[in-house]
Amino acid sequence: MLEAGDAEFVESLYANAQVTRTLLRIQRPRSTEEARKFCKVPAAACGHHRFVAALQADGRLIALGSVATHLEVPSVASIGYSVLPAYRRQGLGTELAGLLVRFAVVALGALEVRATTLHDNLASARLLEKLGFTALEAGASQVDSRGDGRRVTRWVLSRAARRSRHGPPNKRLERTSSTPAAQPDR
Repeated sequence: MLEAGDAEFVESLYANAQVTRTLLRIQRPRSTEEARKFCKVPAAACGHHRFVAALQADGRLIALGSVATHLEVPSVASIGYSVLPAYRRQGLGTELAGLLVRFAVVALGALEVRATTLHDNLASARLLEKLGFTALEAGASQVDSRGDGRRVTRWVLSRAARRSRHGPPNKRLERTSSTPAAQPDR
């Protein structure tokens, strides 16, 4: 899980405009204090499980992922992820999203996993399609953290799709976590 010591990484990730332009809830850099608070919020308090992803080869932090449970429908979870631009186009985002789906299904018992992308974020759309997600609603409107309306695509991964597609094997990432169920298979 995300820990207080990860605040520096969170701050640097969200200081990158290439990262924040792809997000709905964070469009500006986070201060050191905001990053610390972000890392300290326990999952039980907000229903969000946050993880940092590190390269197995050297432990370098390269991405942040989250799994949120839906309080009104406990069998549904949503995933989100951000990868540093230097590590994009290498399949690492797909590996991370696959780990998040696995955590949602195995550790949280989700029967359905959802995701939302900005409508013009084609890389994220391709990543979700690789994992078996299908577009549920394209071109929907959603308000971002600044109060601006943005076009989004809402995605869903059903139980049947998960059975037929398991996603790419985890070869290069590890998730820093104190929860045994969250650890990737090795």
